[in-house]
Amino acid sequence: MQEFPMRERVYLPLVRFGVPHTDWKYVFIITMAGFVLPFLLGLTIFGIPAPMFTGLGTLGLTVAFFNLIRMGRRPCWFQHRLLALLSTHHHRRALPQDDLNESWLLK
Repeated sequence: MQEFPMRERVYLPLVRFGVPHTDWKYVFIITMAGFVLPFLLGLTIFGIPAPMFTGLGTLGLTVAFFNLIRMGRRPCWFQHRLLALLSTHHHRRALPQDDLNESWLLK
């Protein structure tokens, strides 16, 4: 029986247009919302139905957004950054931009 070479990257995520396969569900949901909502609202641009533009526009924006938060960054960078911005310094470790003028620190 002949041995075949093992694929080295079998556990890496499948990436299309720079977006991993785990994020495509969010891209799809946002794109569908950008396509369906103008239909429900009856929006037109110079007599042309707006979903023709908003569907492709939201697809491009969401792919660009996910490329921006993923490319060249550590895993879960965006989630950690968002959590640090939304939580107070009492519930997390201190960040360099926190102004910790506590009296016990100044002594």
